Amino acid sequence: MTECLPIWFKFSVALLHKVRLASPADAESLAAIDASVNTHPWNKRQFAVICSCGDLQKQCAMVVEEDGRIDGFLVFSQVLDEASIYSVGVNSAQQGKGLGRLLLQTALLRMREAGAVRCLLEVRQSNVVARRLYEGNGFNLDGIRKRYYPTEGGREDALLMSRHLKRNMQ
Repeated sequence: MTECLPIWFKFSVALLHKVRLASPADAESLAAIDASVNTHPWNKRQFAVICSCGDLQKQCAMVVEEDGRIDGFLVFSQVLDEASIYSVGVNSAQQGKGLGRLLLQTALLRMREAGAVRCLLEVRQSNVVARRLYEGNGFNLDGIRKRYYPTEGGREDALLMSRHLKRNMQ
């Protein structure tokens, strides 16, 4: 539905939101968002563990919110100079407004600031929206993990993607 909106509207909506590190109190909201957008979502306990870390050298969850309402999340980890994105989710009612891009770009900057030089991720081959987001933010296809994700009809390939995190990253 937001495809018809002017680009300035999408970015102005994202500007009303802020990105912050998630806290354990956010776990229930993150699990609810994940359950609404993911066929194999994480549960509240899994999110609570991730939200308790807060150390960018381990695992980290970030949320995007407006007026205290959490509209999305991104989970990643970093070991030395390499980061991996594990999960991204945006509330269905808020999709297409630039919130996924805001989360991704903020996380990439935090990774770089913490010393990462490369970021890895995997995405379902059928997830065209996510692939477009990642490709538009400099991720390149590195390989395919055959029949990795379960689906209702069997299995689906995972696309392995990465990007280098440059010093002058936008």
